[in-house]
Amino acid sequence: MNLQPTTQKIFGQKEFLRNNVGTEYKTGGATLDADAFEEVAENGYIKAGTATYLGEEGFYVPWEDPSTDEDGNTEAREGAGLTSHDIKLVKGTKPISGILVAGHPLERKCTGVTEGFKAEVKGYLRFDA
Repeated sequence: MNLQPTTQKIFGQKEFLRNNVGTEYKTGGATLDADAFEEVAENGYIKAGTATYLGEEGFYVPWEDPSTDEDGNTEAREGAGLTSHDIKLVKGTKPISGILVAGHPLERKCTGVTEGFKAEVKGYLRFDA
């Protein structure tokens, strides 16, 4: 196991925030399940502004709208937010990312934002300003 620090140049990140007013980030960052992000990754990177939530195994995964059972109960989602920077996707790893939990993102520059995601983060992430 190599414990030496490494650096990777990441360039070309697009700004996905309207402004920095009222931004809040998850304390301590979030551990992502890189394998789960293969479908939403572009050119080997998870883009900044990708919708995520805390999955059942304790790792953040791409947002999927919760399912509703026959009784009308909706599956719970915890920790919904947007990745704060581009992340290089390496199969089998668990990268750590900042998660934006409050602010003013531009919906057209985000990935995976659905009506269900907007309902989950309503009052924290404001897409319509």
